[in-house]
Amino acid sequence: MKCPTCQVSFHPQMHNTLVGTNANNTNVYVYFQMCPDCKEPIIGVKEAKKDEFFLLASDVQGLILLTRQK
Repeated sequence: MKCPTCQVSFHPQMHNTLVGTNANNTNVYVYFQMCPDCKEPIIGVKEAKKDEFFLLASDVQGLILLTRQK
């Protein structure tokens, strides 16, 4: 994974938490951690797939990272 702020590659060690259920009745999770290099927050969102009730924090496949406009 690359930090959206400094572009340094790192091994993600995310934490996640359930935000709620969207209009499609799908669980939505927020993932977060601090960049190990620049110490800026890395935040993303991910929807659970059908029949998934809990997402592992280590599974960042399909994670949509939120970025600041420059």
